[in-house]
Amino acid sequence: MDDEDEKPTGRTLGRRRKFSEFECPTCSAHNPFDEFGNEDEVVCNWCGVQFKAVIDDEGNLKLKEL
Repeated sequence: MDDEDEKPTGRTLGRRRKFSEFECPTCSAHNPFDEFGNEDEVVCNWCGVQFKAVIDDEGNLKLKEL
């Protein structure tokens, strides 16, 4: 298979990268979650704080409290 035929995954997806879990920046709880991506809203299952997912061009996840 040629490199050109391979689909991008993980960090190579950049802002299109999807996640299925996150660590709450408020209480540090591990949260399994349905798949989410850039600009999606997620809620910590432990402390209840709501966040907006922001994914940068390199595929790194940041959570901004709403």
